[in-house]
Amino acid sequence: MTHENKMMSSTIRTVACALSLALLVLGVLPSVAAAQPGQNSSSTLAASAAADYRAQARYPEHSRALDAGRPDPVADRYTPTRHSLGGPDGALPRLSVWAGAVAFQAPAPIDLFATLEGPGRHTAVITGDVEDATGRKVGEVIYLDDGVAPDAHAHDGIYSARFEMPADATPDLAQAYLVKVDAGLDNGDFRRVAAGFLYTSPWAELTGSFRDRVVDGNLVVSAEVSVERSGRFHLEGALHTMSGDPVGWAQTAVELEPGVHWVDLSFYGLMFHDRNVSGPLRLGTVALSTTGAMPNGLGAPLFDAYTTHPVRAGQMRAEPFGRPDLLDAAARLEGRGPAN
Repeated sequence: MTHENKMMSSTIRTVACALSLALLVLGVLPSVAAAQPGQNSSSTLAASAAADYRAQARYPEHSRALDAGRPDPVADRYTPTRHSLGGPDGALPRLSVWAGAVAFQAPAPIDLFATLEGPGRHTAVITGDVEDATGRKVGEVIYLDDGVAPDAHAHDGIYSARFEMPADATPDLAQAYLVKVDAGLDNGDFRRVAAGFLYTSPWAELTGSFRDRVVDGNLVVSAEVSVERSGRFHLEGALHTMSGDPVGWAQTAVELEPGVHWVDLSFYGLMFHDRNVSGPLRLGTVALSTTGAMPNGLGAPLFDAYTTHPVRAGQMRAEPFGRPDLLDAAARLEGRGPAN
């Protein structure tokens, strides 16, 4: 499974869809038409899965509408995750740690954060060991709450550290690192939590220039990309209204040679009808990564990146895409054989 040719997020419902289809193909799950008394649960699951496949089939794999109220999926993927752990039997306070970004691009420093969560105020000595994917220690840090960058405010309970990656640790593309954080509390207790980040040297970057046009009833937003080394690259972006409501998401994968190129994101026209939007729109978050090896070389995302020209729903295609693989899957789950 490559990074660029699969949907970038999933739901429990989609997992159920895949499971239902697998069971049907294996002959374990009967079709709706053949369901017998006592099999209502399986039939309901199959019908729900089929409906979900049909809904997904309305859009191509590279582009889809975003439901109202849903967060920007690109921004979500570039938001660091906090890792927390309490003491024995969950005793408070919990030590919570996180990196300042999902990926840091060489030679930028790595900013790390930690806090103690729970009732009362606690002081602590917090340190961390930075290890590469093999477990080799590449450095250590001391977390301080002194208001000196990267620490935002002194004595606010958020401890910060800045780590300079050794020059010999710079990866050809990307490397995963783990920070093992230890906190000795003022009451003699001890906490340990680990958090990770990527350190990357992507082979291309976004220049910050964009343009847009309507092509065959779809909104195409093009991003200018400066390429240093030949490779395969993945671009994705999320579109919003000017007030911040989500509209749609798109992705593309391209092979590029060194130089400056324009790379297109095509937002399928149906989303403008489904979301009932028009006027200028915002490219909320856009991100470029170098693919072809794991982990991918994630570049720095751009936020609130671009405002499009005004568009009208009447300019956009209104017919569903009709993905045949998903329509066939739905038909099989409904016991009607492959879709025509």
